[in-house]
Amino acid sequence: MASVVLSEAEKLYIVHGVQEDLRVDGRGCEDYRCAEVETDVVSNTSGSARVKLGHTDILVGVKAEMGTPKLEKPDEGYLEFFADWLVY
Repeated sequence: MASVVLSEAEKLYIVHGVQEDLRVDGRGCEDYRCAEVETDVVSNTSGSARVKLGHTDILVGVKAEMGTPKLEKPDEGYLEFFADWLVY
């Protein structure tokens, strides 16, 4: 995992924000943003969802297909799955 290096001024800014119960966008430390969740939003997928949180909008679609076993291994099938997502 990558480490993040903060300057002393950045650390002080974060600490003072917590002490004063204030975030940079004006919300308090315990204030939350409303989340919207929709499911089955993309018709040609096995499953999909759209999540909106503040100004972040995420759309995810998943497809799954079962494969037919090969003649030489009739007891072994396979499962393929694909996942795509957009964040905007």
